[in-house]
Amino acid sequence: MKYTLLNSFTVLKLWLFVNLLGVVFLECPLGWHHYDNSCYLFSTDRYNWLDAESSCRAHDARLAEVVSKNQSDYLMNMAITVGKDESYWLGGRDDVIEGTWIWASTDKVFTYTDWYPGQPNNYNNNEDCLHMYASFNMKWNDFSCAGLNGFVCEKRYPRTTNEPEIIG
Repeated sequence: MKYTLLNSFTVLKLWLFVNLLGVVFLECPLGWHHYDNSCYLFSTDRYNWLDAESSCRAHDARLAEVVSKNQSDYLMNMAITVGKDESYWLGGRDDVIEGTWIWASTDKVFTYTDWYPGQPNNYNNNEDCLHMYASFNMKWNDFSCAGLNGFVCEKRYPRTTNEPEIIG
């Protein structure tokens, strides 16, 4: 009887551990911020665009891709909160066809933009990457991909799958 009770107790502890662990993994990772269907990491580490993209991929994410005004407003406000004097890379580029801005992870042309007036301007024919520019109050600016900026990674929010939400 003692052997059976011990096994039942062990099984119960294991079941609780697995279920509680599952709930933890249904949230954004520590240090990431949840908005809509995504988790965002605002990094003030200063990398060039390619290294920033690689850093996001190492986190199973991508540089953020903005598709709406609400999302843009959220990212701008968070960027100002996290590091108001820091500019942040986003996932856009126009190095394939100058003037045709696409998202790096999908190669899809932008359907929403938030450029600062007069941008993009491809200054010195050398600005092919997108960032939220601190000097322009986090409005979009094209910038040399070799420049050093903070960056915003984006990954899918785990609860956006078809799994039911666990409450309580």
